[in-house]
Amino acid sequence: MLFEIFHYFHTFDIEEMSQLNMTNIFYRNSIILLASLLLAVAFMSWHYNNEVEIYLLFLSIFCFMVSYRFSHEYKFKNSPANLIKRNGNMIEFSRLKTVPFVKKSAQVDVSVSRMSTVNIGRNCLSVIIDGNGNGYDFQLVGSDIEIKQHVESLFTEQERLYIDIKSI
Repeated sequence: MLFEIFHYFHTFDIEEMSQLNMTNIFYRNSIILLASLLLAVAFMSWHYNNEVEIYLLFLSIFCFMVSYRFSHEYKFKNSPANLIKRNGNMIEFSRLKTVPFVKKSAQVDVSVSRMSTVNIGRNCLSVIIDGNGNGYDFQLVGSDIEIKQHVESLFTEQERLYIDIKSI
């Protein structure tokens, strides 16, 4: 259940709510306010009833952790430019960094010569190697246009002839 809630907040697209002029700052502040209220209720319950409502503390901590998803730091750490880099003949794909204090994440190095298809979607990237349908899927923070521009900038004109880059 917690994974489903986290997945919802991770895949939640702020652009879908743009007609309401709601921003990441609005969502982050709303979740922090909810977490603060839960924490206040937990301490008031502890003060008046002399018993700790542990579920309120856990919900408060969970809300504080979810609020990180809407921060500028999260968007910067998980942008295509920070998660996809070229190092010689290898492309380094880093996994999504979902925890605030972690600087590194797991990396997958793929040789440019083995890449046959790159499928790009909103907040995701799929790399097919050796033309056999096997490959890797990655989550990023960004629109399909941003991701496609960054991925195309990593390849030379000659390499782009052999790699099928498409938006899905």
